[in-house]
Amino acid sequence: MIPLLAFFPSLYPDEIIYSGIARYHQISGNRSQKQTVRDLFGERQVCATVDLPSHLGLLARRIGGIYKVDELIQSHTLYPYYSTYLSNHKIERLYHLMAEGNRRGEVHISLGIPASTIKLPVNMRYCIGCYRDDVDKYGEPYWHRLHQLPGVLVCPIHKMWLSKSAIPYTTREQKFGFQPLSTIQEENEYKTYDVVPEIYLRVAKRSEILLCQSFQYADSKSLVGSQYVTKEGRFRFCKLLDDFEGYFTSEFLKAINCEVKNGLSETWLHKLVRGNIMVSHPLRYILLSEFLGLGVSEIIAPRVQYESGGRKLYKKTRKPLNKSNPTKDWAERDEYFRLEVEKAVTEIKAQKIKPQRITVAALSRYIGRTKFNVLLEKCLNKLPLTKSYIIQELESTEGYQIRRLESASSMVREQGFKIQGWRLLKATGLNHPLTKLVEEKFRSLVEAQDEPYKSM
Repeated sequence: MIPLLAFFPSLYPDEIIYSGIARYHQISGNRSQKQTVRDLFGERQVCATVDLPSHLGLLARRIGGIYKVDELIQSHTLYPYYSTYLSNHKIERLYHLMAEGNRRGEVHISLGIPASTIKLPVNMRYCIGCYRDDVDKYGEPYWHRLHQLPGVLVCPIHKMWLSKSAIPYTTREQKFGFQPLSTIQEENEYKTYDVVPEIYLRVAKRSEILLCQSFQYADSKSLVGSQYVTKEGRFRFCKLLDDFEGYFTSEFLKAINCEVKNGLSETWLHKLVRGNIMVSHPLRYILLSEFLGLGVSEIIAPRVQYESGGRKLYKKTRKPLNKSNPTKDWAERDEYFRLEVEKAVTEIKAQKIKPQRITVAALSRYIGRTKFNVLLEKCLNKLPLTKSYIIQELESTEGYQIRRLESASSMVREQGFKIQGWRLLKATGLNHPLTKLVEEKFRSLVEAQDEPYKSM
């Protein structure tokens, strides 16, 4: 008969099991971490694993059924994130290894994590905004799952850089060290209050979707029909790699260990779009879905498939244009492109960090990169509705700079800062002297302090 514990702390929303055990150790008064491990797991030598812990079936039984093993795995580990793009067989194996125990490191080895170029975080991370909110709501802070995901360097809730603690993420140095967040000092690796680039937030939000939603995929999306695959079914990898790096920037891809070096015959992106990776990291699928403008639930490994006669087996994602007219149905195209351009303008204007200037070239690049290859610069005269809309939306240098000031001031306020001149200029990348209209907008934003703001 398994002895039951008298108590175990309630787990908070998005709290990792590591954090709950750390709080249990703090409350229990145990002198050693090994005693806490014996309380919770018996004589099992269970290490302090942050992301994918094991022996959770035993833990669920020893705490008296307060939490079912499924709830522990689904809601308090990174299992949902890592299992999203796995086959049913691999999902079942991963679940079994976490529930019923395994040899040390077997869970991570089964997912290829040790060999992956996407490295686990060196130290555990937390958001100062979440820290304060948790203290206000629950009386104590705790370690969040979302903040421990590879590639997540910001908190999408508070739009702040995550802070790096001194607590190691892996157990090489402290096999039984469960440390509660409440005991650490703030040790920031990043400038927590600096403006966060939008792409970091978008990737963090997509990662959160994988972590919080349970879905599996019925079929995959393909690059067929896009600008990256020829009619014969060959991938245009040079263009794909150029556009991919241009969309995310090499700086961002390097920061999350997902660089793609153009010129190499085989990168992770080559393998991913061909669909010949046995197990690929979820972060790579997140990046590809973001680049293609798809939801994270719409994509597995994109691949081109053929029957023996070479006929493509895929469903086009958009209604094809009228091909019966050899001179091209420009009226139909005009209506279609007008809607695409309007959507692109809306999305570009919604980018708060480093907003793009709205030009014909910018719209062509933006639409072509994620939707289809249309040469607006060459065909615009044949698209009167589209041309008329673009003309009214095109930005002068002054108009673009004013929009950047407005966007930056909004971000500064959201992060709780007073709109000071130097901070506004830094956020926009503008310098004096400014033109008359831009200077007027700049001064009006700095002087308009009627709305309350949070002090640091």
